[in-house]
Order: sequence, then structure tokens, then C-alpha cells
Amino acid sequence: MTKEEEKKGTHRHSCEALVDLLCDYLEGELPLDERAEIDRHMADCPPCLAFLNTYQKTAEICRALRPEDIPKEVQERLIRFLVSQGR
Repeated sequence: MTKEEEKKGTHRHSCEALVDLLCDYLEGELPLDERAEIDRHMADCPPCLAFLNTYQKTAEICRALRPEDIPKEVQERLIRFLVSQGR
């Protein structure tokens, strides 16, 4: 962040841009300066912090699921969706 941005209280990333970085942020894959910028943004932006908390909780719930806990129809729909997204 530049000194001018600090004076204005703005951040390098918009709220929308942070969404794309959340996975890397949570996995610790971002450079330290990038992570620090996101930490500053979260401290100043309650909606982004709430989104982060929801994202983390969703990931925890998903990790706790066993394949047999997910109905077969939902598994198939998820697979079709991921294939359609090129993943």
C-alpha cells in the first residue's frame, strides 16, 4: 500500500478481488505482504470479515463430510458442475 492509500484509508484490493484470494489466503500460499494487506482490509471491512468467517466454516463442514454422508444425486450434480467449470 502506498503512503497515499494509507492516508485515504483505502486498500490495494477491492472486496470483490479478495474473494478470489481467499483460498490462497487460508492455505497460507500468499506472500507475506499480500497476506498483511488482506489482514488490514479484513480489520477495516466487517462484511469481508463476515464472509471470511462463513467461508472458513463452510470449508470446515465440507472437510468433515464423508462421501457416504452426501446423497448420490448431490454427488453427481457436484461432479457435473465441476466438469462444466473445467475443474
